[in-house]
Amino acid sequence: MWLASLLIWSTHELWYRLAVPDVPLGDTFLFVSLVPLVTATALEPHREHDSRFRPFGLLDLSILILYSLYLFAFFVYAYRLLPGDLGIYNFSFNMADAIGNQLLAVATGIAFFRERGVWRPVYRIFFLSATTYALASDLINVKIDLGGYYTGSLYDVPLVAAMAGFVCLGLAGRPLLQPVLAEGEREQEERRPIRRVTFLSSHLAMLVTLSTPAIGLWLLTTYAPHDRLFSFRLDITLVTIFLLTLLLSIKQDFLGANLCGSLRRLSSTYSSIDRFKDHLVQGDKLASLGELVASVADQIRKAMIIIREQVAIITSRSHGESRSRALAGKIGQYAERTDALVENMQRFAQETPLQLAPVEVKPLLESALHLSRIDKFKNVTVKLEAEEICPPVLADSSQLLHVFLQIISNAMDALEEVGGELVISVRPCEPQVCIQFSDTGPGLKHPEHAFEPFFTTKPVGKGTGLGLSTCYGIIRQHEGDITCGNRLEGGAYFTIFVPAAAPPVTDSSVSPAIVSEGAG
Repeated sequence: MWLASLLIWSTHELWYRLAVPDVPLGDTFLFVSLVPLVTATALEPHREHDSRFRPFGLLDLSILILYSLYLFAFFVYAYRLLPGDLGIYNFSFNMADAIGNQLLAVATGIAFFRERGVWRPVYRIFFLSATTYALASDLINVKIDLGGYYTGSLYDVPLVAAMAGFVCLGLAGRPLLQPVLAEGEREQEERRPIRRVTFLSSHLAMLVTLSTPAIGLWLLTTYAPHDRLFSFRLDITLVTIFLLTLLLSIKQDFLGANLCGSLRRLSSTYSSIDRFKDHLVQGDKLASLGELVASVADQIRKAMIIIREQVAIITSRSHGESRSRALAGKIGQYAERTDALVENMQRFAQETPLQLAPVEVKPLLESALHLSRIDKFKNVTVKLEAEEICPPVLADSSQLLHVFLQIISNAMDALEEVGGELVISVRPCEPQVCIQFSDTGPGLKHPEHAFEPFFTTKPVGKGTGLGLSTCYGIIRQHEGDITCGNRLEGGAYFTIFVPAAAPPVTDSSVSPAIVSEGAG
């Protein structure tokens, strides 16, 4: 807009040989061009802004430009419609231009004196250029009225210097479009208090929107209805109110959409916090229960040792009754069962120390499938899918084998009657390895409680409720994660994430031996 105004003036003076061109369109551009410069200062470019709020800044700028056009048409251009009022028009334009230039100088001066960071040199150039331009413009307007101005006179020197300053402003500020602040400056920026002027452009837009109807009321109480100036000003006031209302409606729509999006994100964050809180509570419960289980398991194991010793003494007596030996044998079997249960309890309590080593997952899964005796289920098919390039995991092979056996056993229990398919997939998920078990069974009734201790959906006597909770403890002890849920197409899934083993640092001339663990 500024360049268009200067081109209009220069063309009239140089091409048409007019001493002082009188073009209302050029005057309009010259006046309105100050609005984006003032607004750019009010938006505080030295502060970080969320890109989601950029449309609001553009709408505020549009409102201010529209309002400046309205003021120019109301107080300046309206006098062009009256015959013989060219002097009043020139005087009104000079006053409006002087006020706009002084507002720009004041805005840039406030920004310069308040800034202490890397933007201070840029604001210094902006302030000096705006001040020089305001003084030069006012001086030239006075000389034009006195008839002592012509293009190329000494009065143009400060004007050209101010324009050169604005060019330097663009060059000096360009590196700050992507600022790289030092740590000290970043901390200083974060410690700065939030000022009210951060939203000055929005406040200005609100103020001008409210002032337009007030100007209309003043117009109705001041001028006679048949006055030509009154009709023009009333028309542009009504049009401006309509356009401002339209811009405010658009801004309200943007604000409503932004607010709804923020509320959705806030709701999602709140739900995540609730889930995290539940996990923490469950973790505390498991930790407390694990300590109790470890203590109880230790006492039970001591009692079972004594029982097995007494059983061995009874069965070793050859002269004892056969009935007593048979009863002692049954007691010994129950003692061994209790020992197995105690072992599961100790695993759940994580009392068994881990022996971590690089383990190939696929051979370990094949061993688990072999030990599970899948072939006896004629109506169940099993697929093992493993990517060719998959790193080993850092784990205790016996503990990880126990987890695989437990999950496969649960899948077989679900598919035993209805039949179906169990798919086991292994893929790298840096820096972990993902193992997923998916079946086509009836699914989990309560997946959110699957890893809780002593929770089971199996009939009484068939499940203890410690299997999956033990698996959860083992995987967490490996610094991994295990999740479960129901598939959309039906069936359940269990996903295990175990940290991948770091590649061994060996001599490139030596080929490392690959040891695969299997079941004997």
